[in-house]
Amino acid sequence: MKYHLQIIRPLNLLITAFASVIAYFIVAENVIYLNLLLITLSTVLTAGAGNIINDIIDINIDLINKPDRPLPSKNLKVSSAYTAYSILVIGSLIAGFFLGYHSFAAVLLVNFILLFYTIFLKRRPFWGNFIVAFISGYLFYFCSITTGNFESIIPLAVSAFLFHFIREIIKDIADIEGDKNERANTMAIKLGVSRTVLIVKTLIIFLISYLTYLMILGDYTIFFPAIILIAVFPVIFFVFAILFMDIKKVNYERLSLIMKIDMIFGILAFYFGMI
Repeated sequence: MKYHLQIIRPLNLLITAFASVIAYFIVAENVIYLNLLLITLSTVLTAGAGNIINDIIDINIDLINKPDRPLPSKNLKVSSAYTAYSILVIGSLIAGFFLGYHSFAAVLLVNFILLFYTIFLKRRPFWGNFIVAFISGYLFYFCSITTGNFESIIPLAVSAFLFHFIREIIKDIADIEGDKNERANTMAIKLGVSRTVLIVKTLIIFLISYLTYLMILGDYTIFFPAIILIAVFPVIFFVFAILFMDIKKVNYERLSLIMKIDMIFGILAFYFGMI
């Protein structure tokens, strides 16, 4: 059980659940707690399934980059991982079905995209990063399907897309040695670390500019700029500054984790900015 939990990445799933709950409260004028439960289940189970199939496909890469993961360490059998993956996919589809046929179709599509991405796009430059970022932003739109109030969630979805796009590219740099061994063709490998870092810097500038635009012209309460300026921007500027260091001395795995945690404060900024 320990390794089954480890392979689904509980911290990532907690963040997914948190994001789903906050997104639903943003878009729902009348909260239906059954819908909230089903939305959270479908997103968390889909994310968990995506994490499992990712580890199955990446088992050889993880032998170099993350040898302590359940599959490369042989603490969990690949057959058991496939079983767990199937159970989570079926569970996500059942939850989506009870939300309605639009939600069921959305869950089915995301599960298919995640599988297609993991097998065919993950090791390709740009597209692999883009798909993960797109799905992360799409999560917020999905939470609005049962309410129809998707316009209010678009700024959060765009911000989440930019956050994840930056983080995914940073992860590519962190995993470059294992990816090279598997002859992957990620952005960091194709363009080199220096050029990839330049792209990350450019995306960070876009993210800062977009959040600044929302602070100035967005219809949010004072809590939005307060949280952005106190909790979100300092972390983003820290990551931005670190990227000007010697590229060989940067701990990209740590930067990826920092960006993941900072997303939580970004989500809170949108929530409190709308109440």
